[in-house]
Amino acid sequence: MLREALIVVVRRRFVGLNGLKGIALIAIVLYHCDQGTLRGGFFGVDIFFTISGFLIFSSLLNHIDSGKGIGFKEYYLKRLRRIYPALILMIPVTVSLAWFINQDMLVGIKNQMVTTMLGCYNWYAIGSGASYFSQMNPDMFRHLWFMSVLMQFYLLAPLLIYMLRKILVRWVPVAILAGLAVCSALSMGLQYHPGTDPTRVYFGSDTHAMGLWLGAMLAWLLMIIRRGNGRPEETAIMEYARLVWSKIGPAVAFAALLILLWMMQHVEQGPAAFYGGFFAASLLSVVLVAGSIPFGSWMQDLLVFKPFDVVGRYSYGIYLWHWPLWLFTKAMFPQWGARHLGWMLLITFALTACCTAMSWKLVEQPVARGGFIAMIRPLPENGMWDAARCWITIVVVLSTCLMSGYVVDNAPKQTSVEHALEENARMLKEQQGMHLDFDRKHPPTPKKPVHTMPNGQQMVAFGDSVMLASSKGLQSVFPGITVDAETSRSMTKALGLIDKAKSQPEGLRQWVLVGLATNSAVTDGQLNDILNDIGPNHVLVLINAHAPVSWVPGTNDALSDFAATHSNNVVLVDWDATISAYPDELAGDGIHPGMSNTLYAQAVKDAITNWIKQGH
Repeated sequence: MLREALIVVVRRRFVGLNGLKGIALIAIVLYHCDQGTLRGGFFGVDIFFTISGFLIFSSLLNHIDSGKGIGFKEYYLKRLRRIYPALILMIPVTVSLAWFINQDMLVGIKNQMVTTMLGCYNWYAIGSGASYFSQMNPDMFRHLWFMSVLMQFYLLAPLLIYMLRKILVRWVPVAILAGLAVCSALSMGLQYHPGTDPTRVYFGSDTHAMGLWLGAMLAWLLMIIRRGNGRPEETAIMEYARLVWSKIGPAVAFAALLILLWMMQHVEQGPAAFYGGFFAASLLSVVLVAGSIPFGSWMQDLLVFKPFDVVGRYSYGIYLWHWPLWLFTKAMFPQWGARHLGWMLLITFALTACCTAMSWKLVEQPVARGGFIAMIRPLPENGMWDAARCWITIVVVLSTCLMSGYVVDNAPKQTSVEHALEENARMLKEQQGMHLDFDRKHPPTPKKPVHTMPNGQQMVAFGDSVMLASSKGLQSVFPGITVDAETSRSMTKALGLIDKAKSQPEGLRQWVLVGLATNSAVTDGQLNDILNDIGPNHVLVLINAHAPVSWVPGTNDALSDFAATHSNNVVLVDWDATISAYPDELAGDGIHPGMSNTLYAQAVKDAITNWIKQGH
């Protein structure tokens, strides 16, 4: 009875898995497009990994059970037909569009294209320092790290099964696959260091493969149960386990789904995720799959909900297209910002649906039915429509490939923002050199703090790339101000910068501007250390951040609370509110202001003016 029931399960289409993929994909897309909506949406990747590991191993093991062996040639050809047709269409189309919409997206595009097609983009991104968790000038194909990990797993899966089948003790392969999952989780935890960029451990095929191995483990476990071994005592135990699971499995799976949804809502990128969160999500995904696939599970009624099922069925195309189309939408409507996020999401979803349908009809479905030649040769059974489809495919692919070849040859080496920041940095360095020479000859006498509007000679500013972009405006509004700003700085650098300024002949100027909130979370302890370091005779001017990254809202709250608590000598500049009212003044990345405007400097001046008017 047990074996017959399981044969039905493994040989029929797994009902409900498309629904699970749909839920996971919705979470991923929401996280990519608006981290504030679902800050833990990246856990959807682990659901996908678990399902993928389960399906690939199940398919291979069923092929072996049918007496056909592993079938390496058939297996790899099927994977190629599934993966590459959509990539062959998506990559040249999006690269061509980027040339006309926002050429900043094309920096490093050649390496992105090559490594994506070779299935090793994740390691290229790790080696080149491309951060998954930064929204500043993101790679157009950075989301395809996921496909690279899958492609590497697809390459290894049949080889691993071939070796595991040589083991005579049938439960050992289950233990080995579980051990690989545990090793992957341990490797992630050991290599992750809070406060540093976690892209290495998130992208790594070694550190983020626990879901794949656990899914494979579940497939192997079902294969063992299905085959049986004729031992009455073991068969009785398995039959009892099946009966118990048939009663509690759907409820346990539903509980696992609720926990996963809670994690997506509350667990953000940080220690909780990397020190066990991803492994927990993978374990919950195994439970979710195991409780959803058995025949008669009431979880299937939930997961066959049509929207989830459709999204899951076309999940590959949706995943490929959604990220570059989201970047295009942001570039075309920079003035909308957070105020019209819903409209931007709606436009992105509509474009993604259209492009996914185009990809499916033009290349994916024909190649699945007739091989790669079907992209350009009509299938006889489809008549005139298929001939038209072939001509459309040839025109679209050929024209965009030619265009993308031109784009690759002429792609910019750096973004417009990076170029402007370099120019500003060079200018500041030259000015600081001249300023230091002057100070050595005429060291000024330290002044007692006087709470009137300061001039530039009384001010020093330490900042990140946003301040660097605004340095000309600061010098225009506050002539004589010293600006020390660099890209990728965070609040952890503040104490060192302040101490360096103290060691100069001039000493630390009375008004200290700190704009270091864009690149990492800021804590109350860091702010206390900065305030204590500058001393009681100085005024600390904190500038908050405006960036579409997860930590900015919390950082801005921390800055606001600290300024309110220490209002006698701390001024808060609400840069976020200022620039939100003028989204057209932002560069294409939605973070840096234009190099020629004075909005940043004016926000500083207005904040100081209001602070003085309050009696400070």
